Amino acid sequence: MKLGHSGRAGKHLMLISLTLGLASPASAQQQHPNVSVRAYVDLQGTVRVEGEKEHSTRAIVRLEELQGGLVDEQAVSANGQFCFSSLRKIEYTLIATAPGHETYVQRVDLTSGGGPTTVNITLRPVTTQERAAPGHLARTEATAPKKARKELERGVRASDERKLSEARAHFEKAVQIYPCYARAQVHLALTLMREGNSPQAEAPLKKAIECDPDFVEPYLHLGRLFNGEQRYLESREVLAEGVRRAPGSWQLYYHLGQADEGLKNYALAEQELLRALSFGREVSPAVHEKLAEVYLRENAYDKAYAEMRAYLQAEPDGPYAARIRAVIQQLESAGRVHSSQSQLATGPPK
Repeated sequence: MKLGHSGRAGKHLMLISLTLGLASPASAQQQHPNVSVRAYVDLQGTVRVEGEKEHSTRAIVRLEELQGGLVDEQAVSANGQFCFSSLRKIEYTLIATAPGHETYVQRVDLTSGGGPTTVNITLRPVTTQERAAPGHLARTEATAPKKARKELERGVRASDERKLSEARAHFEKAVQIYPCYARAQVHLALTLMREGNSPQAEAPLKKAIECDPDFVEPYLHLGRLFNGEQRYLESREVLAEGVRRAPGSWQLYYHLGQADEGLKNYALAEQELLRALSFGREVSPAVHEKLAEVYLRENAYDKAYAEMRAYLQAEPDGPYAARIRAVIQQLESAGRVHSSQSQLATGPPK
């Protein structure tokens, strides 16, 4: 459904109120200077690791600003719980990892509300076939000298213990011994990002791609880095090459969709995000949220409505749920969509 000229004010109101990062806390406070709001908020949740008995204390949860700077990182508790306290009311990227499982990535919008936001995460195991795929294994792993592999192992242990300077020293020594050690280059880059030195992470990620062009991780992290710096064209080139070499990762399509949106290539963004959704149950509901944003930018309100309903079905208590419900109510009240439109998300491309 399209809005005419008389509906532009309503369209603008809907866009800035949607839980997709288009409204800033500062502007909201300027509009309501007398409203008392809590300055900081908490983000909490639980990580369930498929294949474990119930939870896994090996899971690590990481919180970043959208620009890529580390906010905090922590291992989950014995019952799989995590909590980030006293956070600024901005948008973040939430990343959860566990050995042998796929990485979980989700945007979290904390710009509204005063209570804690809860996110429940399930990490899916990487199958034997996926592990054997070119995108999941670093080819240089087999050619790395024993001393370099030992330094990498020491660095990973230090990283797990959150001893970042020690971890970085081991990773730097590993790549000094063997500059084409792609996995060590990626670990070095991620450690630099955790330390807040994201610009310095670009070089080791590019080196990893140069040395091992079929290894998927450096494409993913370099694309995320470029997106955070609004270098969308460079991000698109990197991620598109990653998809060409390793088409089995929904995260690559998701971040490629973000790059296309940044370039205002909304048709391409829609295509990439739909491709991410085609991976099924392993995909984060955040993909529905991002696709809704793309549809709103195209004034495709019926499609945006379907994506928001799909998000609510997948994550009814998720971080975007309250504001998405408010936008759905606005759409229905304005007559842009009707509650009888009960279909969920558009299917993946054929």
